[in-house]
Amino acid sequence: MVETKQLRTQLLLIAAPASLASFAILALGAVGKSSWFIQLAALVLACLIAFAGGLLNRLPRGLSPSIAITVLTLIGVALPLLSGATGPNRWLPLGPLNLYVAPLVLPAFVAVCSVNARKRGVGDLGVFAAAIGASVLLALQPDASQALALLIGLTVALIGSRALGPKSIGTLIAIALATVWAFSKPDPLQPIPHVEGVFALALGHSLVVGGVVAACAVILVVVLLIRAFKGAYWLSGAAAYYATLYACSIAGLTPAPLIGYGAAPLLGYGLMVAASSWLAADKPRDPSIKRAESS
Repeated sequence: MVETKQLRTQLLLIAAPASLASFAILALGAVGKSSWFIQLAALVLACLIAFAGGLLNRLPRGLSPSIAITVLTLIGVALPLLSGATGPNRWLPLGPLNLYVAPLVLPAFVAVCSVNARKRGVGDLGVFAAAIGASVLLALQPDASQALALLIGLTVALIGSRALGPKSIGTLIAIALATVWAFSKPDPLQPIPHVEGVFALALGHSLVVGGVVAACAVILVVVLLIRAFKGAYWLSGAAAYYATLYACSIAGLTPAPLIGYGAAPLLGYGLMVAASSWLAADKPRDPSIKRAESS
């Protein structure tokens, strides 16, 4: 339990530079007071979600965190398609707010896929099917950047969990085809400086500010990778997911997670941290133990 709490705290500290940089971006973008309030409220709520992670272990019998997160992901990326909006359908209307669902659910989902693939049990077939379904739904929205981030995040996660095989490779090929389909669709949305154009906005202010903002993104990705190499292997997929979105953001294709304005990426990171209590407890058995039992 102490280890789990320490992991949650470490993951929140890893995201602190990028999250704090978002307020500098809001200042540079000269946004209104409502944007400041939403960003601050999302940051506080993300921390509350992260520290409520222990509740995942109290789910009803038969409903594991893996199943809960997988179902939440599929429902989440499907709901915007029912909104009836013209153009890209990526947001879920919540009164005066529009919630960008993909970055809310995908970071935790990539981690779940990594853990289930490493188990190599019956459950991974369901998760792989869900991953293909999520990528198809992203292509229908269309949200090419999130589809690409899911593809690269899963690829790195499967490599990191040593779970590449016929089923997982077939899954990645299917997701790659859905991603190509997503990129083939027109996207009429123009980048907003404090959302998709954060790196250009910061660099346009000064070289120092641009360098600091870029460093915050690099810190998030690199430290997540370091933590993955130190035992939390499922974080490698999350690092690749965020790195892909930062690269797409440089091209103005998608919001820069945590650094740019937006509640969903903050909440999604909090959800991923909340799942850490279960993910960290999923330690693969030592192969030598298995050999000893069979001898």
